[in-house]
Amino acid sequence: MDLRTHPLVNGTAYLLALAGTIIAEEKGLHGLELVCKPTLMLVLSSWFFFTTRRFGDRFTLLVQAGLFFSLLGDIALLFQGRDEFAFLLGLAAFLVAQVCYTMAFVFNIVDVGGGEGWVLSLAISAVIVLVGTFILIDVLQRPVLDELLVLPVAVYGVAILLMAITAAFRFRRTFLRSFLLVLVGALLFVLSDSLLAMRKFSLRPDSIPPIWIMLSYGTAQALIAIGCVLHVLDPETRLRRQVLET
Repeated sequence: MDLRTHPLVNGTAYLLALAGTIIAEEKGLHGLELVCKPTLMLVLSSWFFFTTRRFGDRFTLLVQAGLFFSLLGDIALLFQGRDEFAFLLGLAAFLVAQVCYTMAFVFNIVDVGGGEGWVLSLAISAVIVLVGTFILIDVLQRPVLDELLVLPVAVYGVAILLMAITAAFRFRRTFLRSFLLVLVGALLFVLSDSLLAMRKFSLRPDSIPPIWIMLSYGTAQALIAIGCVLHVLDPETRLRRQVLET
């Protein structure tokens, strides 16, 4: 049994790290948070790497990069309460992560090709744009938001919406379970970051408990990684990759 790829072992470690992070944030235990929060992406990144390394390509490389920059973002945001610059560093790291995920999904869409499923993908994308734009405008108009942060927050908001849209366009470009896991993960990522922004730039930040931000974020990253692993290990995907390489 390879512990590096065992789903139960890695899943348990991930859930323990997520639970530890939530408890740390609720109780104000910064030391525990320093240990548990980075462990989330370390566990997920390690499991993803060792599970997919035999089938490595640009898709797996980009997803791995997304997980890595998410780790850097998590570490930076650990110190946002002490230094506002840490928030900008975290925002920048997560921006790169969103770009990496988006590029991975685009390569998936382009590699498979075909014209099936566009209607549903467009419908889902329209909802994402409508709801996401409403939330983004609400955040950007908040008086607590510093003028210097308006542009970075706006750019990041557009980036994460594009990530969710490209996830929607994977319909019929992978098998259904992978599509649904990644799409739900992307939508939860948008939800988590929306809650984080509303909490940070609110006159009453305590109105949004941090547990909902962390739960949606932890679930989002796990679903995206699992969905991408299922796509990579799918026999049809592996066969298509072999054909493209010959």
